[in-house]
Amino acid sequence: MLNMSAQALDAVHLGASSWLYDAWRGVFYPDKLARSRYLPYYVSQFDTVEVNTSFYALPAASTLLTWVEHAPAGFTFALKFPRRISHDKRLVDCAEETLAFLDALRALGPAAAPAFLQLPPDCTRRTCGRALAAYLDWLAPLATDLRLAVEVRAADLMTPAFATFLAERGFALVLVDRLGTPDLYPIWQDVMATRRAPAFVFIRWIGDDRNGPSGDRELQVHRDDELARWAARIVEQAAAGRAVYGYMHNPYEGHAPASVRRLQAKLAEHGTLPLWPVAATGALPLF
Repeated sequence: MLNMSAQALDAVHLGASSWLYDAWRGVFYPDKLARSRYLPYYVSQFDTVEVNTSFYALPAASTLLTWVEHAPAGFTFALKFPRRISHDKRLVDCAEETLAFLDALRALGPAAAPAFLQLPPDCTRRTCGRALAAYLDWLAPLATDLRLAVEVRAADLMTPAFATFLAERGFALVLVDRLGTPDLYPIWQDVMATRRAPAFVFIRWIGDDRNGPSGDRELQVHRDDELARWAARIVEQAAAGRAVYGYMHNPYEGHAPASVRRLQAKLAEHGTLPLWPVAATGALPLF
């Protein structure tokens, strides 16, 4: 078994896909916790969160400032590129929206986790390959101070060639554990081992988001083998000096916070995880 020191695992950051789940009351959040207190409680439990709301609307500057002021040091937010860029304009004529999004990431400062651009399923190499290449070529020199990842959902982009294209421009390939999606870890691992690539790994655990667990309140599927495999991979990346950011979705096992804890337990078999505050932060309501 590969053992890691606590210092090496300090670069492993695990959280959920959002904090805005009312169904978590009584099973993760205290039973009568006000919705305005969800985030202050969440940041006392995990050190990172995926922000899916940025896909629908860019957070206001005042909201970003409040996050930074009230999240504890070391906590990070992984923002998703707005759909206006990826889905509506399909990466064409979206400079204004992209620059505004990059400004939002910079406003977060150290509280910015890697952000990710999720491409629609019908964005294939054939249908939007040229637009995608042009957009990423344009984006790369504008974002050298930021950490960005790209999630592809078309089979003809899940290739070593595209992974290499991303790495050469400083982007990471998002690794997704989702029913029906190929395991891209071997492809990205080969790229990281043989070429210059970003010093972070971005993972999303989704599972069966169409017909899988629903309700969000309790574990309904136990993916022990998958969690053990990912724990070994995370340790492998930490040993190579890469930061790991991973986000659990409710459909993966039925209740994301419990799945994060289960993955942390698997990691603890390889070494000592760093402590994170478990008491409420006392932060003011954010919304």
